[in-house]
Amino acid sequence: MESKAVYHHLIPQTYMRGWKHNKSSIYLVEKGTKSIGSEKSTERFGGIEHYHSLRAGSLSRTKEDCERFFEPLKDYKVKLDNDLINDTLEMNNRFYEFDVWSIYRPNGDLITKAEKKDLKNKILSIHIRDIEGDWNTKYENYWNSIVTDISKKVYENPGVEKFIAIRRDDLIKFMVSLEWRTKPYHPVLSGILDAFCNSVFDFKSIHIPEDERLYPFLETWYDEMAHSYILKLFRDFLDGKGPIMLEAKKIINELCTELFLAPDGFEFLTSDNPVCRFTNDDGATEYIFPLTPKIACRISKGDNQNDYILRELSKEELFYYNNKLKDNCYKAYILSEQNLELYFDN
Repeated sequence: MESKAVYHHLIPQTYMRGWKHNKSSIYLVEKGTKSIGSEKSTERFGGIEHYHSLRAGSLSRTKEDCERFFEPLKDYKVKLDNDLINDTLEMNNRFYEFDVWSIYRPNGDLITKAEKKDLKNKILSIHIRDIEGDWNTKYENYWNSIVTDISKKVYENPGVEKFIAIRRDDLIKFMVSLEWRTKPYHPVLSGILDAFCNSVFDFKSIHIPEDERLYPFLETWYDEMAHSYILKLFRDFLDGKGPIMLEAKKIINELCTELFLAPDGFEFLTSDNPVCRFTNDDGATEYIFPLTPKIACRISKGDNQNDYILRELSKEELFYYNNKLKDNCYKAYILSEQNLELYFDN
């Protein structure tokens, strides 16, 4: 199912609205600043236009994608260096050379420059948005029910140390995919790309001219490669396979899930990069992920995969995790109240 949306939220609106006030506003504090934040609508925060779209020239594409990209050329013949190009995959791979393509009408006449420009515009107007659509229907649309179900059990069982981990698989798959979805790039992805770039060339230094970019936000070759790989991984994930799904299943099968409760009168913040992974004092990787201003999820080493371990934090512990979340933000962190004393030890 394809999305009609052009502005793609890297951090879902449904998630951010857990911190909302009024209809759909949050308080944003820019990274590196100390303030009570400014009001911002969730509708135009945390996203990039066409971030999960594909169009002609995309490195991550299927034969079916290419058939759609070049549908405007179905009644024409295309030649490059006097060779006929019939395969839409080849057209896509060589789309960067479009300006030197020779395009002929069915009667054999070469089209005019104006006609060629019009065809190029038609091709570039075709955006495939199945990734955003499938993410919405398979994951984002279920977030509210996940949080509601977990929160209900938490508040139905005051004082218990643990309870059956309802919706755990759904929660972890959402959390893991969100870390891949948001910026900065996932550390595994960055490691792969950096190793490749360092061994071949510094692709971060190669800037793409604005009029040659696949999308405006792809400023360097590194950006284009990373973005292409992300789209491929997300398509695989939405089909139930690939590295993102494998990471989620590893956490589901091997790690422990705790639910942290904020102490009375205090809250968890969140951010535009809400899944915070860090190395703890034992040298192991753990994750902290706020579900609401009052509940956060911690993923760490442990043998219990059947229950949620429930723990009420002290103020000092809450401040510790909020500082981790604050430092982990990409451009801004999110408050539900303009009162820093709810979040930090001032």
